[in-house]
Amino acid sequence: MATTVETTIDGAVAHLRFAGEGKANVLSLKTFDLLAAAMDDLCRRPEVRVWILTGAGKTFLAGADIKELAALDCRGARDLGRRGNEVLSRLADAPAATIAAINGAALGGGCELALACDLRVMVEGAKIGLPETGLGVIPGWGGTQRLARLIGAGRAKAMILTADLLEADRAVAIGLVNQAAKPEELDAVTRALADRIVGLGPKAVVAAKQAITRGLAGDLEGGLRIETELFGQCFEPDGGQAREGLTAFLEKRKPNWS
Repeated sequence: MATTVETTIDGAVAHLRFAGEGKANVLSLKTFDLLAAAMDDLCRRPEVRVWILTGAGKTFLAGADIKELAALDCRGARDLGRRGNEVLSRLADAPAATIAAINGAALGGGCELALACDLRVMVEGAKIGLPETGLGVIPGWGGTQRLARLIGAGRAKAMILTADLLEADRAVAIGLVNQAAKPEELDAVTRALADRIVGLGPKAVVAAKQAITRGLAGDLEGGLRIETELFGQCFEPDGGQAREGLTAFLEKRKPNWS
């Protein structure tokens, strides 16, 4: 049985939990399909502004389904790589802020899924990394690209070429993870982060995310043009929320984003 994706919604925050029947949660083609379906549903709910992704049990995601990988030929591997990258790219471009609540091991594909999220909170004692070279393969779901963009090519090469696994303190120190938390505090820390985002301008949060993501795909000049365009959109009379935010600040009240 594939690792499933369980979705619960609490106000403006959705929780997506990976749950496998064995000791560890793993990513398979079926799990990618389930994640895609869950995201389709959430994309139809604009009132849900933050998605928190986490794992059931003692792992976040321990990586790919090794039995599934072992049965692949070259064509099958490329097909699986394309599907995984398609789904994780959709996660990276989600119309909501995304937080990986890393409750346990985030290895291989699990690390790649966390990299596709906007923010990462990791429990102390867990490990994160891309150990694929030890299995004779390379990260195939965005790991070589997103990791290098996040922490720099030198550090990314060191992690991938040595199959190094990092604990929370080292992951935070190099910028791979935003924050560490004690296991018993992970839910509270992650929810507080989500609630802070929910309190901000909804369209401004999405625009800021788009400016960063789209800007990193090109050069600085192109990124500045993207930023300028999105900054202007904040002031549009139909849909922009700058007027309410700025007026609320001047009137010393909380903004009404609805």
